[in-house]
Amino acid sequence: MPATARIELRVEPESKRLIERAAELSHQSVTAFAIEALVGRARELVEGPASAPSRLPRPIGGWSFELPEGWDAPLDDLAEYR
Repeated sequence: MPATARIELRVEPESKRLIERAAELSHQSVTAFAIEALVGRARELVEGPASAPSRLPRPIGGWSFELPEGWDAPLDDLAEYR
């Protein structure tokens, strides 16, 4: 079995430029960027959202923190804390 397999994609020129710019900003090749995005989305659909990479903030400088419960709740829901 080969170590890799080939997938060929055709996209509109505007989409290609967007993907190339995003790959550049993430310091990845277009191939690495596309694979990361495609495999992440495929895992999310096949295995469920729990398998997707976390979108939570990552620790900076070796420290981490926990956000309090309800930190992302709409402000109207926090009226009792005023």
